[in-house]
Amino acid sequence: MEPVVYRVRLADRPGHRFVVQVSLPAGCNEVVFPSWAPGSYLMREFARFVRDIHAHHAGAPVPVVRTSRNVWRVSGPCQLEYSVYARDKTVRTAFLDETLAFFLPSNLCVFVPGQGASQLVVDVPAGHTAICPVAICPVGPAVTGGWTARFDFPDLDTLMDSPVSIGPFERDQFDVLGVRHEHYIEPHHNGDRARMAVDLSRIVATAAALFGDGFPYDSYQFVTLHTKNGHGGLEHKSSSILLRPRLGFADDGGTNGHGYEEFLTLAAHEHFHAWNVKRIHPVELGPTFDYANEHYTRDLWWLEGGTVYYEERVTFLAGLVTRERYLARLADLVTRLRATPGRHHQSLEDGSFDAWIKLYRANEDLSNSTVSYYLKGAVVVMCLDLELRHRSAGLYGSDDVLRTLWTKWGKQGVGYPTGSIAQVCRELAGGGDWDRWFAAHIQGTDEVAVETALDHVGCDLVAVPGKKGGWLGIELSGGNVTSG
Repeated sequence: MEPVVYRVRLADRPGHRFVVQVSLPAGCNEVVFPSWAPGSYLMREFARFVRDIHAHHAGAPVPVVRTSRNVWRVSGPCQLEYSVYARDKTVRTAFLDETLAFFLPSNLCVFVPGQGASQLVVDVPAGHTAICPVAICPVGPAVTGGWTARFDFPDLDTLMDSPVSIGPFERDQFDVLGVRHEHYIEPHHNGDRARMAVDLSRIVATAAALFGDGFPYDSYQFVTLHTKNGHGGLEHKSSSILLRPRLGFADDGGTNGHGYEEFLTLAAHEHFHAWNVKRIHPVELGPTFDYANEHYTRDLWWLEGGTVYYEERVTFLAGLVTRERYLARLADLVTRLRATPGRHHQSLEDGSFDAWIKLYRANEDLSNSTVSYYLKGAVVVMCLDLELRHRSAGLYGSDDVLRTLWTKWGKQGVGYPTGSIAQVCRELAGGGDWDRWFAAHIQGTDEVAVETALDHVGCDLVAVPGKKGGWLGIELSGGNVTSG
């Protein structure tokens, strides 16, 4: 099949609408709109933002018939065109206004079943920079006039893993181990860019040292967006998109609190995913995807919760948080977990499997019935690290689990089989009943044995009286209970 060519126009910035033109090749019988984006396990049904879809060929209209929620029947060769509404500024959804254009291709781009190579063309306004992981674009002062960016993708999965950001970004570059890293950030923030570049370089160097064989990419881009109160991130194979409050890049001890610290741990989290998730993952999560249907796995506790543990570990080992703050942040994870009643009703495996229908669909009973695989997963991986060190007399820990998963599967470009994490633990430190440990902590709803794990290294978990007053155990919005 000939390459599919996309032209994305920033057609209606005040109205927040992209216009997408797709050159469909001969042999095409239908197009599919992605329903989700890898790394964000919720059926978001991006097709709901489409309107005015039509097609033509050689000056004549071509019928376009919707056959399901995200599929249209259309015969190529033809030029398909539609608009997409984009006003949700997050790391996983499309956004367009007078100053910024951001999208994941899964937000905007229909695909042809069996699609191979593709090309994306997008107009870049004067003074703006276009950022996409598959290519290096003109940057900063070099952009003096309007131009057109063209990005080429060898396959559908590369296309879907390549976010596009267009705006008047500020840019810093730092090389680590001979590999170029860049940080792009929207202007009008309260961050110290020079400090950010130095600290990001320490984060990426520390992560690489944990795996011991350099970086799994040829170059890497951090792209930082900001809103009034936003926070979040999304990983890609050689880039990450970060979202922070516009004035959330400083530690002032006041309203921003540990804002800069939160930026660093967020960056460490998403960068660590370049290994853990994007390359180290179960067979159910890649390397190829069905973008119209769910991909179920019971290992999100390791992929996301484990990465939460490593965002803390990496920033500490990089010297960016003190030992006291590191321990306080770990203790906060335990405190938050033990304030979640749902930990007694949902296991980590079930929480991972149910992510598609529960974690991102909040209701007032969510905390009573579910537990976050980010939160509990981080605490369990911390305990697993300490348990491994104890059973192996200090020879092995969770770092060795990661390196083994990387060497045996991730580095080979294949997903690891079901049960691999437990099997690796048995191979590294066979002492004790690992089946029982995993049954209690991963498959069951037992209280996580944090005190036992800490005792292995001579630490205690001590309750400290809270600074706030009493709490009824519910949250209200107007006259409604929103959680409790």
